[in-house]
Amino acid sequence: MNIPIIIVHRGDTFYLKLVLEQIRLFNPHTRICLISDASTDKYCFVEHYNIDDYSKGADAFKMAYIHMSSNPYDYELICFQRWFCIRDFVKTQKIENFLCMDSDVLLYCNIDEVMQQYISYDFTTCNKQGPGCALFNISSISDFCEYLMSMYTEDILLNKMESMYQEIIDNKQLGGVCDMVAFVWFQDNTKCNVIDIAIPTNGTCFDGCITWGQGFEMEDGKKKVYWIDNLPYGKLMNDQSLVRFYCLHFQGRSKYSMYKYIVDEHKVHHSGFWYNLKWSLSKEILGARLKGIKKAIHNPQMIVNFVKAKLK
Repeated sequence: MNIPIIIVHRGDTFYLKLVLEQIRLFNPHTRICLISDASTDKYCFVEHYNIDDYSKGADAFKMAYIHMSSNPYDYELICFQRWFCIRDFVKTQKIENFLCMDSDVLLYCNIDEVMQQYISYDFTTCNKQGPGCALFNISSISDFCEYLMSMYTEDILLNKMESMYQEIIDNKQLGGVCDMVAFVWFQDNTKCNVIDIAIPTNGTCFDGCITWGQGFEMEDGKKKVYWIDNLPYGKLMNDQSLVRFYCLHFQGRSKYSMYKYIVDEHKVHHSGFWYNLKWSLSKEILGARLKGIKKAIHNPQMIVNFVKAKLK
């Protein structure tokens, strides 16, 4: 059984090409479906689909959505809307089982080989709240979208979100209601058969987020990675055992270091001072940093949030 990989992403960000190339490298015969806009319709090794063609459900959700987060409105909204786009896409394509991937996840495995063991589950999760690598089926994605809509249309859930967000405001914290919150609540409040694939099993796991320790050895704010036969491993602190990472998830500013974790077309990992210098001074990285500075200048709240995060 072939398991397509689906990514919803807007804009041709500096890291998207790295992510897509690495998925293809480890999955030469897998359907990679990129649901995006015209700016990304240039990668001939993936299937490109116009996000506007699968936006009916996402548009309906937007009408109900109430923003309750310190993150920008558009950022949180698309994180919710992507699930509706995926639902409408798989229904149109008549795809039964599929892997949803965040666009900032580097993959180091063949999905057809690794994910077959989880087909009987409704969906998979990473650290319960992380949908960065989530295997769904057409039924479970539909149920999840129904739950997302209910969060903004049913008084009990609305009141729960408002109380949660008010507590964050009162404690002068960052964050709020996001699709990760919905992911947790959906598991807690519905009958679903779920497995957490970020929990090490038989010496392997999927990474929920490279900046979350989760029992692994850390270095400079990220999981310390040991490269063995050009594949990434982490070391568990409790018993010093090595665990192979099937993926690494680069949330937030950790995306800027993603180049340190890619492998070349021969599946060889490179490192060292000159390699890192070449990448850090590349037009992709410099351009992305400049774009981030310009965005921060026009949105001072981003600077405030960044400083608060550093001071925590």
